[in-house]
Amino acid sequence: MATDVRRPSSRRARRLRRAGPISRARSRIGALPRALILILIVGALQALAWNVALPAFQGPDEDAHFAYVQYLAETGKLPSPSVGDSPVSTEEHDALTYLNLFSLRGVLAARPAWSSADLRYWQQIEKTLPPGAAANGAGANPIAKDPPLYYAIMSIPYRMFASLPLLKRIFVLRLFNALCFLATIALVWTIAGDLFGGTQWKQVVAAGAVALEPQLAFMSAVINADNLLIALTTATLLAALRLVMRGPSVGRVLTMCLLAAAAALTHGRGLVNVPVAVTALVVAWIRFRPGVRQVAGQLAVMAGTLGGAASLYLLFGTPGGGGAAYGGQVGALNSGPPFNFRQFLSSIYQFYFPRLPGMRPRLGPAYGYRQVFIETFFGAFGWLEVTFKPRVYAVLEVASAIGIVGLYTAFVTRFRSIRRQWPAVIVMLSLLVTNIVFLHYVSYRALLGNGGTNPLIVGRYLLPMISLFGLAIAFTVGSLPRRLGPPVAAVVLAAGVLLSLTGIGITAVRFYA
Repeated sequence: MATDVRRPSSRRARRLRRAGPISRARSRIGALPRALILILIVGALQALAWNVALPAFQGPDEDAHFAYVQYLAETGKLPSPSVGDSPVSTEEHDALTYLNLFSLRGVLAARPAWSSADLRYWQQIEKTLPPGAAANGAGANPIAKDPPLYYAIMSIPYRMFASLPLLKRIFVLRLFNALCFLATIALVWTIAGDLFGGTQWKQVVAAGAVALEPQLAFMSAVINADNLLIALTTATLLAALRLVMRGPSVGRVLTMCLLAAAAALTHGRGLVNVPVAVTALVVAWIRFRPGVRQVAGQLAVMAGTLGGAASLYLLFGTPGGGGAAYGGQVGALNSGPPFNFRQFLSSIYQFYFPRLPGMRPRLGPAYGYRQVFIETFFGAFGWLEVTFKPRVYAVLEVASAIGIVGLYTAFVTRFRSIRRQWPAVIVMLSLLVTNIVFLHYVSYRALLGNGGTNPLIVGRYLLPMISLFGLAIAFTVGSLPRRLGPPVAAVVLAAGVLLSLTGIGITAVRFYA
């Protein structure tokens, strides 16, 4: 009987091996749950809509990120963060100038040059560009401080479509960039399946909440290393959870460490994945108690993987003129006035709560929880100048507070079942705590260094933790009575649809009305 059960799958496996790559891809897609396919289609349509609504270079630092990709793809070299004749190529400079894309940034009254006459004029300019006009953006480019992995990956589609005109090239690069968004959605679906025992409607809520988060969907249409960082951080979390839930093996440790290393080679903020990986490995050892030889082997795998990534960056990833690791980011972050631990804790408290009597005012402007966790997390598009109306943020703040209270209540009422999943809870908390503490530290050091003028952090820096956002919503709604849970979930997802469509609409009106 057991042999009969295995035969169909064996025959199917043989058919797949004999089939071509297109047939195998179709088979894998057909194996995906229909609900996930639908959510991925929604995500893809959003990414496409944002790509159309958002003119070139109007995402956060998109001009600098594209310049990095272009220079690397055209020359095989990394741009410099500190020296050079121009941070962008002649081709990009002329587009920013003649299409009114540079003066457009952050100015609500400005509009891009997008009429048919403007397009004909730009096409004439493109024809007169000298040879090498796309390859002379050597720096100084401040984004060149970033590690090179994202830009190396994006240089592949750039080379594939290098013959296209600039604006079409950017459009195509954004489409490839959106694959990170779709991967993040699929990864959250998988994590929710592992945590919620395959309860599909909870997977729909978790993945749907992520797909319909407006700021994340907006970023999917922006050439920016944050997109790969978000996907890799989500993948690292999945690998870490499987490590603590299924046991530490060399393969699982290697997978987790490779993903954490890739995140660190994508952006400096990706370094927070390293303590998450370490936490997961320690928790797995505590839970499964492997032998000394196994522990030694897994330690060697972790040290070799992370050490190898560091060596690769030092050998190939230090941009010219950048100096220390991460182009001098680490050194610059820790320069300036000395660190005051008491002041640091006070600044964190005042970020979330009103100042207590006798407490010194927080360093920097009036900038805290609402600005980061509500306004710029849910939606501040373009160069932060395209926003929802104030009452929308007020509703979102109240809804978030209700959600936090609901999450706490669900945690308390289901504490016994949660306690059985303590390894997964610790891993998710490690991702939350390391990210939040890191962002507060970066903000505090930045305020010390710039005289308290720029707190540096914005809501999109929270997006690498977007999986926790979706999982928290699914857990909270899933803890409600059965008759109440699905309708509340439907309301949450409907609100996400409304926010997403509104965000796309107000962005299109801002640039083209």
